[in-house]
Amino acid sequence: MKRLNNLSEDSLATLLIYSNLVINSKEKNIRPYTLKQWNTLVDRLINSSLRRPAAFFHTDEEDWARELYLSPAETYRLKQLLSNAGQLGIELDNLSNMGIGVTTRAEGNYPKRLKAILKKKSPPIIFYCGDINIANNKGVAIVGSRDVDSHGLVATHKIAQKCVLEGFSIISGGAKGVDTAAQNAALQSNGKAVAFIADSMIQRIKKKEIREKIISGDLLILSAVNPKSRFTIYSAMERNKYIYALSRYAIVISSDLNKGGTWTGATENIKNQWVPLFVRKEDNIPEGNKELLKIGAKPIDSMVYEDERISIKDWFDENAVSKNNHIEYEQLNLTSFENAIIREDG
Repeated sequence: MKRLNNLSEDSLATLLIYSNLVINSKEKNIRPYTLKQWNTLVDRLINSSLRRPAAFFHTDEEDWARELYLSPAETYRLKQLLSNAGQLGIELDNLSNMGIGVTTRAEGNYPKRLKAILKKKSPPIIFYCGDINIANNKGVAIVGSRDVDSHGLVATHKIAQKCVLEGFSIISGGAKGVDTAAQNAALQSNGKAVAFIADSMIQRIKKKEIREKIISGDLLILSAVNPKSRFTIYSAMERNKYIYALSRYAIVISSDLNKGGTWTGATENIKNQWVPLFVRKEDNIPEGNKELLKIGAKPIDSMVYEDERISIKDWFDENAVSKNNHIEYEQLNLTSFENAIIREDG
């Protein structure tokens, strides 16, 4: 199969099998693979003579069934999914014309930290608009509730500005409230921002101010869902882990207690110790902040981000504890399929 949009055959097979960019109208019951199903297929590929998804384009269904221990129904499913290459080319061209690119875990430009920390939980496919290399910058995640009070917004702006001035990119989910405030503060301070969104990328990049920042090279939009997709709670919850994994440090500005995406993402990060987590501590903070501080997050108060004599980078280093905080990026520049799909056991 010829390369499409500079993607490898491994990536094209991934898109055909795992994504919902193309759906076979004649076979409406044939659904793309789930993440669990895809990871199982990858494990079987690696441990077979096929080795990698590109092999699907150079072998037949008898080889697949024999080498991957597939049932007739699963073999037929794979054959139907892989038959949509022509339509996939059209869809990729349409996205490219809108400025939207695609990468997969098999590509060298896939965000390195995301793959290294989440391993099999990292999204097999990422859509992006902007300079994807920004995703490999040292970043600070700033997250929080949509309904944040004025004190929280002021803190968001000051923290984001200070981080940018010390060379960090700001990473958020692009939602209203804290996320948007952090992103805007970073861009207004001539910094870089990454928004890992859970809604339609196509609709988002239609906004003039968003397009301008993307074109200038300051803003990167990422998504693990079809760029045409609408917002779903499931997608929002899934992308929370991606925001944390892309970052060196994470800061919660405001969180509800026992509910909401901010609370879920923060508690998931505490459980998995992806990155050091700091929570705003000052008068009249939400109950969620107080509880996060009780269960493992570390406090960050106004002195840290208001006192010009304090380097926030040095403060992070002195107060951060995380098993993933000092990953050597040079070791993660992996392009071969066997290394690009990192197994659960590392």
